[in-house]
Amino acid sequence: MEKHRIFIVEDDPKIASLLAETLRKYQYEVETIVDFDCLIEQCLEFAPHMVLLDINLPAYDGYYWCRQLRQHTTCPILFVSARSGEMDQIFALENGGDDFI
Repeated sequence: MEKHRIFIVEDDPKIASLLAETLRKYQYEVETIVDFDCLIEQCLEFAPHMVLLDINLPAYDGYYWCRQLRQHTTCPILFVSARSGEMDQIFALENGGDDFI
């Protein structure tokens, strides 16, 4: 049986590590972003079933990366962020996200 693959796009190594560790406990195959300059390539190579995406990222924000990913994949993209504003949720969905946590 193939494990479901989850790609984590989070620039805080501690948060990314905690998310990955928790998901692995539930038998998911997890990869975290290594180099934001190669985000699209790394994601496509991993071929995830789902992407967990932060909003606050270096250089470009999560909204930008969501739009870029949507050009290449239809897998669910969930925004995972400490931001809780209604506009953040609306921007996440308007830019191609499937949900906001």
